[in-house]
Amino acid sequence: MKKLIAAFSLGILVAGSSAYAQTTTKQQDQKPRSEMRGAMKDRAQKSPEGMAQMKTDRMAQKLELSASQKNQLQELNMRQAQEMKTMRESHKATREKTAEQRTQMKEDRKANHEKWQTELKSILSAEQYAKYEADHEQMKQKRVDGRKGMKPGEHKQSGEHKKRGEFRKQQQG
Repeated sequence: MKKLIAAFSLGILVAGSSAYAQTTTKQQDQKPRSEMRGAMKDRAQKSPEGMAQMKTDRMAQKLELSASQKNQLQELNMRQAQEMKTMRESHKATREKTAEQRTQMKEDRKANHEKWQTELKSILSAEQYAKYEADHEQMKQKRVDGRKGMKPGEHKQSGEHKKRGEFRKQQQG
């Protein structure tokens, strides 16, 4: 009888610890979604000056820019942020957009980005620009890998969005 009770309690102990281990497996290097959304909201509320400063600081740190390069990059990012704000405001004026208007907006953004990249290339050294391109490609690949095998809205069918919500509630509570 004692052996039966000991075996039963050992079984409960093992089952309980494995259930606990399953709920605590989370990548340590990844931020919770709620933190990422907060950062995105902060970014959306920033002024063009704040956005340009944030982008310049991040690039200066990654690419190890000199003081003069940092100043030139700050001016470039400032111009781009102002242009983007102007574009957003002009496109916001029309609520219902036609396909031609959407295409035009996309082309405007693309042209603005290409202009920014050509000016960036003139500011950075060849090594720095190569590092920027490599980082940019790596980020692109991460986005592609994150979406692999999923069609739009498929995460909702799998219940993945509910799991994320439960995780957020656990983190807050």
